[in-house]
Amino acid sequence: MSSPMTVVLALKHLHLAKSRLAGATSSDAEREELVAAMLADTVGAVRRAGAPRIVVVSPDPRVRRSAGRLEIDTCDEPAAPGLNAALAHGARRARPGDAVVYLQADLPALTPESFGAAVDSAARHTVAFVSDRAGEGTTLLAVASGAVFTPAFGPGSAAAHRRAGAVELDPARTRWPDLRCDVDTAADLRAATLLGLGPHTAPAVLDPRARDVARNRR
Repeated sequence: MSSPMTVVLALKHLHLAKSRLAGATSSDAEREELVAAMLADTVGAVRRAGAPRIVVVSPDPRVRRSAGRLEIDTCDEPAAPGLNAALAHGARRARPGDAVVYLQADLPALTPESFGAAVDSAARHTVAFVSDRAGEGTTLLAVASGAVFTPAFGPGSAAAHRRAGAVELDPARTRWPDLRCDVDTAADLRAATLLGLGPHTAPAVLDPRARDVARNRR
């Protein structure tokens, strides 16, 4: 992964994030801890892959403080609501000449190898994306330096990105299962656990098997 790039992630207030994960934790505080841990593991994998610049957009001061301690650039959300507005806001922090890689912040099984391979594949195209496990959402969207492309994350984003001209990487979904495994529900978390959770997320989940898989994987 040698191309200059800025990786942009966005996360809402922790107390509002991932409400569908309530059943996977015993309290709201534990759910918030889990959400923060997933961000930490996502960012950790990106850093180990060698990404030169990471920007985290969040209105939550706890998220910004945590990212700041890791020497990651942070900014508050823009006035316009929604994930895509937040991502576009973060992309304005990209350095001149950088490609912009938009990445979901809830990829607790992500490995640097998958992230690096996907970004290298994306670099062959002006705009490219990786769909989620179901092939309906998007977990990564890469836009080449100088290109203009509006991210359309959310329900049906894979189809929206295709219609807008983005190239889908590995449309058969045979590669990068960890990159495709964003976590919104308890079922998603179980799937990520089987792949192997990162070191921050594993202790934050109730299932003790997660810790065993994480230990075996790292």
